[in-house]
Amino acid sequence: MILIKFLSIILLLPSISVIRKLVQKADLNFFDLLLVFNTLFFVIIPLKSNQIVFNAIGRLSTNTSIFVFFYLMFFFLASLIASNLIANDNNSPINVTHFIKKYPRIKISLLYKIFLIVLPIFSIIYYIPQMSLISAFEEIQQESSNASYEQSSMIKFFSTIFRFGLIVPMVLFFQNIKQKKYDIFIIISLLLFLLNYLMLSRRELLEFFLFGAIVFYSINRELISKKLIVYGLVFGAFLYFIYFPFYNIIRTSPIEFKISQPITSIQKIYDYGLNKFSKDNDNASDLTDTRAINLYKAIYRVALHDSDDDISWGEITLSAIDHAIPRIVNPNKGLGSEITLQDRQNVDYDSADSVLLLALADYSILGSLITVIFYILIYRLWFFISRTSESLFGKTIVSLYVVYSIFSLAYATEQKLDAILAKTIAFTLIILLIGVIHKLKFIEILSISSDTETKNLGNTIK
Repeated sequence: MILIKFLSIILLLPSISVIRKLVQKADLNFFDLLLVFNTLFFVIIPLKSNQIVFNAIGRLSTNTSIFVFFYLMFFFLASLIASNLIANDNNSPINVTHFIKKYPRIKISLLYKIFLIVLPIFSIIYYIPQMSLISAFEEIQQESSNASYEQSSMIKFFSTIFRFGLIVPMVLFFQNIKQKKYDIFIIISLLLFLLNYLMLSRRELLEFFLFGAIVFYSINRELISKKLIVYGLVFGAFLYFIYFPFYNIIRTSPIEFKISQPITSIQKIYDYGLNKFSKDNDNASDLTDTRAINLYKAIYRVALHDSDDDISWGEITLSAIDHAIPRIVNPNKGLGSEITLQDRQNVDYDSADSVLLLALADYSILGSLITVIFYILIYRLWFFISRTSESLFGKTIVSLYVVYSIFSLAYATEQKLDAILAKTIAFTLIILLIGVIHKLKFIEILSISSDTETKNLGNTIK
């Protein structure tokens, strides 16, 4: 444990460049965000964890700890190099905060404002009961596991629409802060979205707040003061030390969840959590770290059990691609990478998947560099689809959706490559929906200057 903590301190060094950018209020690109979020899970969590949390990893080996250190360090350095290859004034979606800062003002119709209120309300009725990740809701999980492929696909597609619906009110709200213009419809919409995220997993809730923070930083960074930073740190401490342990308590609630009464059931479970919080807070705090360290644990166990003969050199990657293709196109698709990665860890339960984990199992130490290549290729694919849609529908907010998608890609560290690739299908459908919305004049881009035109991807990384 001491060795891992010492090596984790060294692994903090690449993220200093991102901290410097934040201090200087400079722009952040995709690889900066990728570096920050991966540092959080693979460095900060091991660094702050106690022996109880480290026990979740299992047997610790000096050789394995050093191997994992170099594997992560090569990935962080590759991300840092990729970040520095992106020009500061590059106005493509991969340069996240610069792109949002330069994005023209948008206008939405009254009908679309109403839609932005109806969408999160419908989500509470439909999406939350189906997709809640709170394990106490066993009936939901059982129902989800028994759902047909078509039902599961529809739920996942609605999830994509739900997230797309968040982008517009979030950007509009922060674009109007300087002018102190507050649209009541937009505020109600955001509050309803927040209510949804409070009922979902911690990861979903954090994504809501972090994306809002990124949009605010992009558009209104001159409003950032020491007082605002202190408020942000206090709020972050509240989430980590109070809300997340509270969340872990309600995950094990004995309160029955009734599918027919989702809101009432959730309210009773939250009441249970409040009553138990003071007693179980310490154990819940350890559980928060124990769950968070699962990403590091998965990589560690593959490194611990693997031999040179286990390296599959692309076989797992191909299985992920095969599994990501819709069944209507690929009716005989396989089970994907998950089972193989569990076998490589010598476990028979669902583990914390990540692109770094798959790349390690498939390419050994070279996986650290191949992971960065994977992310670049995924971005290029999404960017190509968006550019194609603009050639068909004209200038739309599709590029804004690309920005959100790559932010989510950087943030969603615990995600299978299969799932990321499968999102491309939903991504394409949402882009078509955006085109239709613009044709119906529900959304309009008020002004487009020459520097807001997205440059050719060939100039993205110089």
